[in-house]
Amino acid sequence: MCRKTRATFGAMMLALACQTAAFAQDTPTDADMRGVHAVLLGLAQDGAEPERDGSADVFYSIVETPEAPRLVTRLEVSGAPCRARTTTALQFPGKWATLTFALVDLSRVTAITAYASVDDMIAEVNPVPFDAPEAEQIVLTGKGLYCSSRLSLSGENTAADETCSDRLDLPMTDREQKARGQHALAIVAGVCKAPAFRRR
Repeated sequence: MCRKTRATFGAMMLALACQTAAFAQDTPTDADMRGVHAVLLGLAQDGAEPERDGSADVFYSIVETPEAPRLVTRLEVSGAPCRARTTTALQFPGKWATLTFALVDLSRVTAITAYASVDDMIAEVNPVPFDAPEAEQIVLTGKGLYCSSRLSLSGENTAADETCSDRLDLPMTDREQKARGQHALAIVAGVCKAPAFRRR
């Protein structure tokens, strides 16, 4: 079986341009954009459908044992389609919940790196084109890409723990993950005009 040649940067941009043109004809709705954010934030695990709550999507963790923590995340597009805010409640049985408020801005993606395995991603070696068939781990980076503020409801510590992350990880290890991931990346390129996808 012939091994496919890695796409050149020009071919990669041509493919993205074709995808972007398709999206330009049918501008993504708020629901579409919430779906993109859910994929990139790891909320849409195994293609799980959220519960609709007006203009927001609500995701629930799957609890298999009584001792497992409960996790509920509310996701809504924040004014602009490429910015979304989430409110997450994490609670262990019999304990106070911790709330996390976060904001993600996909227009801040300045670099995209792909790897063929988790080991390569951890070691940051052997990157491959993100549209290559063997790409299974995608890393999106950008200054202040994902910022959050965490607060405990116990009343013992009222100070918010604020952090900003410059990275989002996107696994694409099976066909369904690849389809969702490529769809999300095409929107980040075409709708969000992220710098990582601009021709240099």
